[in-house]
Amino acid sequence: MHCSTKVFFAFFVLSLCSCQEDPPLKEPGSNEAINQWTMDQMRHYYYWQDKIKPKPDYQQEPYIFFNSILFQADHFSSILQTLNSDTYGNTLVNTFGFDMVQLQTATGTIQLVTHVVPFSDADLMGLRRGDSLTHLNSWPMNNSNMRALLKESLHLPKLQLTRMDGKSFSLPSSYISQPVVYSAKIIAAAPKVGYIFLSQLDFSGAYSLLETIRDFKASNIDELIVDLRYNPGGQVAFASFCALLFADIREDAIFAKYRGNKNLKNREDSFTTALQRQPEGYSFVAKELLKQGLQLKRLYVLTGPNTASAAEMLINGLRPYIDIVQIGDKTYGKDMASITISSPEQVHGTQRTWHLMPMVYKIYNTADQGDYNNGIAPPKVTNEFAHLPLLPLGDTQDPLIQEVLQTVSFKAPQSKSTIDIPEKTTLLPKHLASSYQITPIEISVD
Repeated sequence: MHCSTKVFFAFFVLSLCSCQEDPPLKEPGSNEAINQWTMDQMRHYYYWQDKIKPKPDYQQEPYIFFNSILFQADHFSSILQTLNSDTYGNTLVNTFGFDMVQLQTATGTIQLVTHVVPFSDADLMGLRRGDSLTHLNSWPMNNSNMRALLKESLHLPKLQLTRMDGKSFSLPSSYISQPVVYSAKIIAAAPKVGYIFLSQLDFSGAYSLLETIRDFKASNIDELIVDLRYNPGGQVAFASFCALLFADIREDAIFAKYRGNKNLKNREDSFTTALQRQPEGYSFVAKELLKQGLQLKRLYVLTGPNTASAAEMLINGLRPYIDIVQIGDKTYGKDMASITISSPEQVHGTQRTWHLMPMVYKIYNTADQGDYNNGIAPPKVTNEFAHLPLLPLGDTQDPLIQEVLQTVSFKAPQSKSTIDIPEKTTLLPKHLASSYQITPIEISVD
């Protein structure tokens, strides 16, 4: 039987084709047929193929069956069905245009808006980073109901928020397209420091980023801060695009190495080969990007628990070549590539197509550094919630930016808390609403 396969790394797709003969299948569309096909694919491609749980129940629903055979340490592999919205992930960002965090204090919880998508309904209605929220759909939020309220809200046609000052926001559910570059500016003069916030790694922001880099280069900036604290990743090709514009590297240098199981050949990508998988309609050339880039030997990168996948790959991939100064908190910890394998008609019959997304590769840099499944940690943690309210992105009083500016000998004014909570209260994030997202890019593999 011939099946078509697409592979991707939390942001890229590897095209695969399996020509091996599968054993006879049961009735097309039945749980047993779908689950037998799933098991066959997993035994061939899955990174932990030797740890697949034995003797599963082939009569189970495909979602239950798939999760029952996964290695217990695998928190990323998934399965979904075409046009079945219940199997796709919605987030506050891509559905309502904002994100929030719940913080635990000595006296209770507070809910803060961390960022608002520019030009979204939330932005146009006046919701701002740092706003404190009290109610979600008329329910007062607390530590025990936050997760349940959010889960329910993501399936509703609108979301009702109440801010601490009593103002309410009725946000319609819609598809929110984020700009890649939220903010870009020079924030210090001596030395001259540029700042750029990247919401994701996607070629929809390629020309905006390129224009920003050209402006920074014309201004002769000395240092660059790249804010990735809420960046869930995206396209590997765009990570290479960023690296070529930011850093003093060679286009043929190794960006990433991929290690799979015994059935998949290990592979590696240079910055050039990674860039070549840019989406149709783009034709950027690595050598030309280097000429237009900043060619910095040091990069300040702001990170947090929502810095994931391709964003982490950008950090890890550049580390052997330039000085990466990481400021903030530990990253999400997505150090693997997954594959998307689509079921053929002989398997799903008249049902909608099934898509498996098992992990198949571990990701390393040219120095064989990787294994950051617990996140990439900075030398010391700088808590962005140390001073409230949260300030606009790029504000020099932001704790993470202050840390950078103090490092480069620019004395920024000290920020002060203006929320009525004890000065020494430790703020601990209890829930981050953003979820991991993928943007696939097709590549070929032997």
